[in-house]
Amino acid sequence: MTTGVTLPVQPPVRYAGFWAGAWRRFRRNFLAMYGIIFVSIIVIVAIFAPILAPYGPLETDIQHTLSAPSLLHLMGTDAVGRDLLSRIMFATRPMLLVGVITQVISMLIGVPLGIIAGYAGGIFNYIVQRLVDFFSALPWYLLVLFLIMILTPSLNNLIIALTITSWVYPCRVSRGLTLSVREMDYAEAARALGIPTWRILINHILPQTAPLLLWSFAVGIPTLVFAEAGMSFLGLGIRPPDPSLGQMLGTAGQFWQFFPHMFIFPSLMIILSILAFQGLADGLRTAIDVNVNI
Repeated sequence: MTTGVTLPVQPPVRYAGFWAGAWRRFRRNFLAMYGIIFVSIIVIVAIFAPILAPYGPLETDIQHTLSAPSLLHLMGTDAVGRDLLSRIMFATRPMLLVGVITQVISMLIGVPLGIIAGYAGGIFNYIVQRLVDFFSALPWYLLVLFLIMILTPSLNNLIIALTITSWVYPCRVSRGLTLSVREMDYAEAARALGIPTWRILINHILPQTAPLLLWSFAVGIPTLVFAEAGMSFLGLGIRPPDPSLGQMLGTAGQFWQFFPHMFIFPSLMIILSILAFQGLADGLRTAIDVNVNI
């Protein structure tokens, strides 16, 4: 005997995709959200520095040299009367150029080398592996110093020197991932179907390595930002009178005891920028880790 009672139909369960889950994990990371907000501010300031800066980066105010922070100069002035706030705004440009462009070029060199070496194997894989071991064994900071002294200090030569030493990590990461992915069933099935190698690399290998390579791209930027500041501090990076955070710290060395604003604001900008890029990289690492249940 039927009672005529109709059970409610349960709605189908919808599962979040990979990128939706990654964004959920990313936005729950406080340091990552700070990183993406502060990095966005840096990018906006770097693009619109001529509009946002109250003064030109080379504009001097002789009557207010070594001035403390005031309403006229919010972060004070340096030894020749240049506004520190304006120079810090313009200094974000070389910082981003060195960090982002060097990483892009390094990825364009290291990722194809690593994927091809890991998939092809043989003598090409051996040569790439020995190159990676050679550059990994060298102290990269001393190598960059040596290369810049040979090439003469400039922004372009700094990018070249850092690129020569920065392609190693993405190459190692992509090679290791490719060695594991190429043995999976779908890769073997693609080879059995006679799919061309270049299509296997682009359509099957590269998408599997993309999330970790994205994190690798982000995690390398803070190292390069710090390297640019360090080289400019030593006088081997951005050449004066063009503004650079490291160069501003080097100039402040003889004044910081009596005019601490010359040291505090550039160093604070370096610390906050590196922390932001590091937080962004940490957020990406958490986001792409599907085993993290947050």
